[in-house]
Formats: sequence, C-alpha cells, structure tokens
Amino acid sequence: MVDKRRIGIIGGTFNPIHLGHLMIAEVACESFNLEKVIFVPARIPPHKQHDVIDSHHRYAMTAAAVSDNPNFEISDVEMRREGPSYTVDTIQYFKKLYGPTVEFYFIAGTDTIRALPTWKFIDELIDEVHFIGATRPDGSSAIDSTLDELGSKAREKIHVMEVPEMKLSATYLRERLRSGKTVRYMLPKCVVDYIEENHIYGKE
Repeated sequence: MVDKRRIGIIGGTFNPIHLGHLMIAEVACESFNLEKVIFVPARIPPHKQHDVIDSHHRYAMTAAAVSDNPNFEISDVEMRREGPSYTVDTIQYFKKLYGPTVEFYFIAGTDTIRALPTWKFIDELIDEVHFIGATRPDGSSAIDSTLDELGSKAREKIHVMEVPEMKLSATYLRERLRSGKTVRYMLPKCVVDYIEENHIYGKE
C-alpha cells in the first residue's frame, strides 16, 4: 500500500499574518512530514466579524509572507466564496482538487482546537481531516478536555504539536500599530512594508 501524501492547511483571518503563524506552519511541516502547507485567508470569518480589515489586504500580506518558503503556498478559495467561510467547505474543495491520494492536516492553535466542538459540521470534519494543535511546551493538557468532549475518534485525528512559546497575537500587533509602536521582528519585513505603504492599522 502506497503511503498517502500529506498536505497541511492553515486557515485564519491573518489580520495581520505574523511570525507566530509562519513558525507554527514550519514546525508542522517538519514534524508531520508534510509535502507543503497551504495558507487559506478567510474572506468573511464566521467567528471574527469585527475589526477585520479588507480581505484583499490580508490576502496580499499573507502572499508576501509565504513567498520565500518553497514549502508554503497560498490559496484564494475562501476569498472567492460568497458568505462566511467554513472549514468543512474548504476541506471538501481541497479533497476534490487533490484526490484520494492526499491526507490533509489542518493546523491550528490551542484556542482554535478548544473551540472545535462549536464548529459547523465538526463530526464530518473529523472524518475528513487530521488536526494539528500547536501548543506551548507542556501545554497539551489544555486540549485534553476537548478530546474528551469530541469522543474517541477525535483522539485518533487530533494531534498535539509543541512549538516554542511566542507570545504574539494579531490583536496585540494591531494595538501596537494603532499606538504607533514598533512591530519590527514580530512581523515579516515584507508585511511591515505593506502595512506602511498602504496605511492600514493606522493610528487612531
């Protein structure tokens, strides 16, 4: 039996994309022997309706951030979709695109994994895809209650991945940008340049 190819998917608002996102994707690629990781910016995120800048800016920043890594790609599948973006629709799109010889691994942080019980069609998703939950060192216990809630199948499909602790969040970075504070060494330089050139996340 031929081993299936493995492809990672990391979805999100990327408002803006930062070094934490890129580091998690890189560690997942190495740890799970992924052929590549596809970044999928959400056009209208169902869980984050407020304080989200225009989708074309978020897509452009993400495209710039992943352009220098041969293992990273970007997809506009959710940008082209009308209405809110749901992961189950995106996974079904990629499964149809790549066919049955590929296994997909959805990469997410601890907070996202803990919220899985609230997701649309979560039972179908667990059947369709593996999940990689990125946690700080010794942080796997934060996911245990979610695994208990989702049942035994989830324990087979949700994998815990320790990553170096990096206390960055898009909310924190937006606050710094609006206060006129530096975000150097927190965002890729190309993203900082894009933000400055396009005057987004400006001072209030």
